[in-house]
Amino acid sequence: MAYLLSEGSEQFDRSFLAASEQKLADVILAALPDSVTPLRLTRIGVIGAVIAAAALIGCRWSHAWLPVFVAGIAINWLGMALDGPLARRRALTHPRLDAIGQTNDLMSQVLLIVMFGASPFLSLQSALVILACYLLFSAYNYVRTIALQARPMTYIGIGPTEFRILMTAWPFAALAGGIDVTAPGGATRLDAAMLILAAIGVAGLAVKALADARRLAAEE
Repeated sequence: MAYLLSEGSEQFDRSFLAASEQKLADVILAALPDSVTPLRLTRIGVIGAVIAAAALIGCRWSHAWLPVFVAGIAINWLGMALDGPLARRRALTHPRLDAIGQTNDLMSQVLLIVMFGASPFLSLQSALVILACYLLFSAYNYVRTIALQARPMTYIGIGPTEFRILMTAWPFAALAGGIDVTAPGGATRLDAAMLILAAIGVAGLAVKALADARRLAAEE
């Protein structure tokens, strides 16, 4: 979410689902009563993340928790994806609201990634690798947004919504692939694959950072 960034900014990367998400958001926002505020939506998003995190832990004992996990992610999206647009729609943008929203969104994603490491679908080692990459990308995203006066970038067309979809789909893909990191040796190949993907992702970010640096140098 972003309360302060202008809709008219030309320097931004659109995610795959940006257009469809905007249409859905417009429909939902038009139906929201005045009692629903941006800050309340932010809190709803945090609650959704906590529900999803608890469900991931519950999946260690029963996969019946998976629907609860999906519901939690949906609630998280509802809160975190709509708080900013609602603030702009009602002219309620404020630096304090932006800081609260950004911080809660970041902490929600961190919580979910770490809790994947406590689930049977991802080892703690893989979860920490993903977390390190996520924090690295997020940090550069904030730096780039300030330096280039640009909207937050996406990664190969993957924005926050696409990332949530990937998180939602992973437990089902793991079940289909017979992945169970609680079994002896169940995470060895998965950890190796995650390390390779992380290395590719970091290399891609380095290329992006170099291109941005050259653009900044050319503009000076």
